[in-house]
Amino acid sequence: GHAVIVVAEGCGDTLLKSSGERDAGGNKKLADVGPWLRDQILSYAKRMQQPLTIKYIDPTYTIRAVPANTNDSVYCSVLGAHAVHVAMAGYTGIVVGKVDERYVMLPN
Repeated sequence: GHAVIVVAEGCGDTLLKSSGERDAGGNKKLADVGPWLRDQILSYAKRMQQPLTIKYIDPTYTIRAVPANTNDSVYCSVLGAHAVHVAMAGYTGIVVGKVDERYVMLPN
């Protein structure tokens, strides 16, 4: 099977202790939950003797050019929901996007 896991940047603060440092923009640097979660999942699969491959992508600050607004949040939520539906339907090699105000599946 396949799975897509999307983790919010700030969710790790309840599980991991952050350094307390600040980034160049003055924002608190949050604990890096992505690698921790990846390691936890890999460890569990190993204990269960299940083969597992994880493709870990960390966009972090590369996608931030301006602060997110409400429209960004809604757009990302809808894209995420469509991506999950695509994955649950069993499609692979697909990226979800918006074309002419419609959400579509595009071949990767």
